Amino acid sequence: MRNPRILVILLSLLFLCIISQAACGAEAGRILAQGDLQQIFTEIIRANIPDHIEDIRISDFSSQPDTLSLARGEITYSLTDEPDCASPGKKFIAAVLAVNNKEYGKVKMQGDLHFLGTVVIASRPLPKNGIINSDDVKTDFRDISMLGGDLIRSPEQALDKQTNKSLRTGDILFGQLLNNPPLVKRGDRVTILAKRGSVQVTVPGEVKNTGARGETVRVKNLMSHRVLDARVVEEKLVEIDL
Repeated sequence: MRNPRILVILLSLLFLCIISQAACGAEAGRILAQGDLQQIFTEIIRANIPDHIEDIRISDFSSQPDTLSLARGEITYSLTDEPDCASPGKKFIAAVLAVNNKEYGKVKMQGDLHFLGTVVIASRPLPKNGIINSDDVKTDFRDISMLGGDLIRSPEQALDKQTNKSLRTGDILFGQLLNNPPLVKRGDRVTILAKRGSVQVTVPGEVKNTGARGETVRVKNLMSHRVLDARVVEEKLVEIDL
């Protein structure tokens, strides 16, 4: 360029542009992309889920805006509404983001919340009315969002229970699929334990109907021939309160 003065002006303008861009970059500092916003969304969800939920997963996340420019510093956020995270499903969260107590904008986020947890499954085919032992079941970690609250969560809950239907290998165990096995049945001779305070008396009896542990059965006192209601304690032992 032949005109030195014009060259100086152009270089000055270029320098000012560079300084301006640097200043803008210093102000913005960083861009929160979708992944960053999803992390914030997940943190908010985790802080509000029920204590018994073991883990969560978020799918189909989106936000408005897609990204957000922030200065460098400590990010904080305040929620416009308390999120309902007691159940899985579509969740909507609106938050105002700030850096060093300076607000930078509001973001609306949404995503599908999935609950993850331990389930108990049949480790081999189980027949109807079979009694479950430790070799019959094992645990697995799965999405439990649609499985309801009747899940068996630990093998201990299933041990010594009786299946009320046949189960295939890999079937998930629910409480409604299991019963306490009967410990006494009609015609069984049992001991009737009568208690009042520290005083205990035992007499022989005969059971009139089938009953599992903790259930109430009719039992005949073979000494007085009276028929009483008694609670099944174990095989061959029932209990009444005087």
